Amino acid sequence: MRVRRMTLVLPARLRGMAEHEARRIAEEAAARLGDSSRASLRIEVAGNGLSGHALSGAVGRAVGARTGGRD
Repeated sequence: MRVRRMTLVLPARLRGMAEHEARRIAEEAAARLGDSSRASLRIEVAGNGLSGHALSGAVGRAVGARTGGRD
């Protein structure tokens, strides 16, 4: 599966390392997509002070739960 476009909105506190964290989150989400053929998927995860690494795991779990992918 190929992900053509992904939009990530990160908490303002991650502004200084946004590119690095966005890449990590996008890779985690793509790895957990499963066999989803949806054209569009919207996932929202509350940051609640999570680190970038923990936030990427939360996004990955949310994507897996919505698409039937890896949990």
